[in-house]
Amino acid sequence: MERVNALPPQRKVFREEIRSAIREAIFAGELHPGDKIIETFWARELGVSQGPVREAIRDLEAQGLVETVPFKGSRVRTLTEKDIRDNYSVRICLESKSIRDAIGELSDGDLEKLTDRLREILGEMDGCARQGDLRTFTERDADFHRAIIDATGNQVLLRLWEQCNMRNWFSVSALTDAESLKQLQRGHQRLVGEIAVRDIKAAAATIEEHLSGLMDGFIRGVQS
Repeated sequence: MERVNALPPQRKVFREEIRSAIREAIFAGELHPGDKIIETFWARELGVSQGPVREAIRDLEAQGLVETVPFKGSRVRTLTEKDIRDNYSVRICLESKSIRDAIGELSDGDLEKLTDRLREILGEMDGCARQGDLRTFTERDADFHRAIIDATGNQVLLRLWEQCNMRNWFSVSALTDAESLKQLQRGHQRLVGEIAVRDIKAAAATIEEHLSGLMDGFIRGVQS
């Protein structure tokens, strides 16, 4: 496994930081589905004892990223088609609610700030697409969806969404060609326009279509 960047010395390392370091290794493809998560390795790399590493691994297990097998230890969880369908069915509900709440409850000024922010992120995504930077593209995509949820101010909704957001946890094969990226961006642009004019019905339908398309693409990636 590639060497991770050790956290700064001479200060206490918190459980959240350890969890983030391991999670980022999964997202970055340094840890693959089925790979063991070795407590001694992470303790040494991050300059901590095994206790907080063990706690961080339990947190990741609760989030569905990691599984612990009796007598074999912890490993990165391998996603199934059912996992993906279950995840996206919940995510569609959460994001549909966030759009309905944002359109229905934000003031004109706050809604304008939201749409300006969404267009800014789309511009960054266009740049990533031109450069073929798929990893950053998927990170900006997560920023796009999170911005809508953040705008509602609903912290419970945000926590649930973070559990469902797979980001680039597994293969991004659904986004590996220029036409797929263009189609994804067209859906984003349509959604921003519908939010701007407070068309709740159209925006909810667009987000459902958008996420359903992503789900189908990721399932194809898992099956291939």
